Amino acid sequence: MRTTAPALATAGAVTATLLTVPAAQAATSPAWRASVQHESLRNGSRLLTVGKTAWAFGGRSYRDGRATAFRRDGSAWRQVALPSQARGEIVAADASSPDDVWAATLGVKNGPPVAMRFDGRQWKAVQALGNTVVTAVTVVGPRDVWVFGTDGPTDRRPVAWHGTRRGWKKTTTPFVVWSADLRSPKDLWVVGWRSGGGQVAGRFDGTRWRSAPDPRGSLPAVLRDPAKTRLAYGSLFAAKGALWLAVNASIWSEMRTDAYLLRFDGKRWRSERLPKRVAWPENGSFVPDGKGGLWMFAYTGDQRSLLFRRTASGSWSSSQVKAPGLQYVELGDLAPAPDGGLLGSAGWDDRTAATGGVLAYR
Repeated sequence: MRTTAPALATAGAVTATLLTVPAAQAATSPAWRASVQHESLRNGSRLLTVGKTAWAFGGRSYRDGRATAFRRDGSAWRQVALPSQARGEIVAADASSPDDVWAATLGVKNGPPVAMRFDGRQWKAVQALGNTVVTAVTVVGPRDVWVFGTDGPTDRRPVAWHGTRRGWKKTTTPFVVWSADLRSPKDLWVVGWRSGGGQVAGRFDGTRWRSAPDPRGSLPAVLRDPAKTRLAYGSLFAAKGALWLAVNASIWSEMRTDAYLLRFDGKRWRSERLPKRVAWPENGSFVPDGKGGLWMFAYTGDQRSLLFRRTASGSWSSSQVKAPGLQYVELGDLAPAPDGGLLGSAGWDDRTAATGGVLAYR
């Protein structure tokens, strides 16, 4: 069904500066430090860096059920007003430029999901998404955005909303899209699962959906047998023509999960197991290190997160995510900091309560 793209509501301008944690003196080696703290950011909030601007999106049972957004433009974080329809939490976001930022909410009982756009000045609710359970958002270009999900929490039929300057169209996809990224404007790659079960990959060339090489073919043979192993595809990331994919492999007989990093070079997938016993998060971004390598993070299973770096040559290093005065730090997402280093959304315990916010690593 094709519809127009009405502006459902207009949000106000930037609000007053929220509590920002002062930066400590520069350390001799990279370290994590709290950059901003806010109650709504403690449950795995989403991060997005666009040029010199960073965004942190939160919500999830915060106060009256509203979603939240925080913007760092320079050195200070400020909370930005969202449309009244932005309820629940923001589960996915992407952008083509600082003036074309898109986000979608999960929605709650008294507030269905909605797609929103930031035009450089304010957020507007652009498209109501009915009963869609949003799983991913991908921006192809200015006013060209995909919102993927399922048609309700129980039906689980795959759907996609495609918004362009001509309006919005709700369509179906060959499978439920969990994560998506662009190798080029007309080469959108996606991973997810079929309604009947099984992980799968595909691509969209701007006109139609096509099959893609199966990532599981690069894994050890024992992991390709669904009777022995359950695979779960996580985040997909495109960088310099290559595709990276996080895969968790749960081996039934051994009651354990191994994390694998897969790379597609344009011809075939290759896999390597992470050097520690960890599991990928459901949504966790990869960040280029500027030298052909990647930053990423994974969970240890005991409320701890490990930061990994894979160099261009394939060597690995890791360190536990710790910050002064914080306990049980658990990352929810990762993004490049506009001024260098990394940003990580996280939940943590301090001296008084469980809370969260954004950490800076440099």
